[in-house]
Amino acid sequence: MRLTTIYAGMSCLFIGMVSPAISFAAGNTLTIEQRLALLEQRLNQAENDARQAKLRATQAEQQTRDADARARMAENRVQQLENRTSAVEAQTAETGKKIDDTALASARTRPADNGFEFSGYARSGMLINSNGRGARGGPGVSPASSIGGDAHVGRLGNEKDNYVELSFIKHLQFDDGSKARFKTMLADGANNPDPWVQDNDSHHLNVRQLYVEMTDLPSFSGPVKNATLWAGKRFDRDNFDIHFTDSDIMFLGGTGGGINDVQWTPHFKNDFSLYARNFGDLGSDRYNDNDVQNVMLTANSFFDNWQLMLTGMAAQGNDELKDNTSTTGSYALRSDNTAQHGYYAMLAYHDKERFYGVLPGSSESALQFGNGLGAEARQPGSDGDLTRDAMSVRFASYGILPVSKNWEIAPSVIAQHSEDRYRSGDRYDWVTFNLRASQAITQNFALLYEASWQYMDLNPNGRTYNNDGDIDAYQAVKGDFYKLTFAPTFKVGDVFDIKARPEIRFFVTYMNWDKELDRYAVNDDFGSAGFTAGGNWNFGVQTEIWF
Repeated sequence: MRLTTIYAGMSCLFIGMVSPAISFAAGNTLTIEQRLALLEQRLNQAENDARQAKLRATQAEQQTRDADARARMAENRVQQLENRTSAVEAQTAETGKKIDDTALASARTRPADNGFEFSGYARSGMLINSNGRGARGGPGVSPASSIGGDAHVGRLGNEKDNYVELSFIKHLQFDDGSKARFKTMLADGANNPDPWVQDNDSHHLNVRQLYVEMTDLPSFSGPVKNATLWAGKRFDRDNFDIHFTDSDIMFLGGTGGGINDVQWTPHFKNDFSLYARNFGDLGSDRYNDNDVQNVMLTANSFFDNWQLMLTGMAAQGNDELKDNTSTTGSYALRSDNTAQHGYYAMLAYHDKERFYGVLPGSSESALQFGNGLGAEARQPGSDGDLTRDAMSVRFASYGILPVSKNWEIAPSVIAQHSEDRYRSGDRYDWVTFNLRASQAITQNFALLYEASWQYMDLNPNGRTYNNDGDIDAYQAVKGDFYKLTFAPTFKVGDVFDIKARPEIRFFVTYMNWDKELDRYAVNDDFGSAGFTAGGNWNFGVQTEIWF
């Protein structure tokens, strides 16, 4: 350090000799010794700063070494735990005994509870006519609805029943990664408006679904790696409908089993199912229970938004029923050539993002064909009264379109042609157009509008029915039916969503139809006392919810 000071002093002396003017000016303020002292002080400070920096660097290196050591220790502990686990598993596999009867073994043999789920649907309200009495109505109010039960009109302001579905679901998950799901659904429907109903003919409490699903099975691979097995009583997973008319586009159900999501390619998959439905007791003297079972084998193929459904069915003994009353619960009588076999096909397109591929929204459409027992297009296999030659063609479609900031509309159409359905030579043609519109007024209030029109051309060709012990014949009729509804509605959630629930709505409905339709049957709604052509008003309030 002293050599550095001497060199600095000599440099300053040299500079002073070369520049006397500068030296003279500086000399007026500081002497050479003072300036050398200041310079030495600065050099000492610089050396001290350098030592501090070196100390900090040394400390940082030590901290890094400590962190590395801790990481190595953690890795060693993890490795030790893995070695212990491997040793335990090896010992368990070798001895065939559980290592820990109260902990490890219990965890490996019992499923873990992955949650309980509760869901439901319900509608309830009152429907009165302009005279203040209980009104007639319902989506299936027209004569055409007696043909398979699916010729529905708009349901808004047109329902008098109280109906509820309560679903209880249990999810189970196992240590091997497999999962199970149990579901049961209780349902009840009644037309009686009383708060407590003891009449069993009014209430129809039923267990509508009861089944188990299994998925993520570790022994499955290839196309069935992510497939789901199921068995029990259920609605098929791929059913879909038109909510605004309460019309199933496709409803497949019963008791049986199947497999879903057999994935052949990223865009192509299959569902396979085997269902059985009941057509009634043959009345055998030898057996107490000899029900006719319609057994249906279905293959559902999905390619992106497209769906192709093929179903074959057989009901052994259906053509030998000794009781000549209808198997569908109606008053109609069976023919002498009821079917024992049938087949059914449906081509459908589902678009959850576009309104018929044109605008943002959604739409679903289906073209359906059936023969024999498959001629019931809405619920394949559910009608045992169909003839061997029965044939049906059906088209169904609906869409939901947001029109503006406050308006949303939902048009729909269903049309069906069937022949040789219940008698050779009969023919039933009908078509329904429906439009539901929603106008959002405030965050919790909307105005709902609905207009329905239905045309019927029905030729039963001698089909008969039981009328209080008398045998009468259905009459050939044709004509129009229309319905208009206005419903101020309170909502929570997204008031703009036409399918958002719950809703509480007040409504007024006007219905009218051609007078000729009153002649279809003497026990039909049309033509009954107080419910004839010429105009009918209904009023009421209703709540609807699903979750």
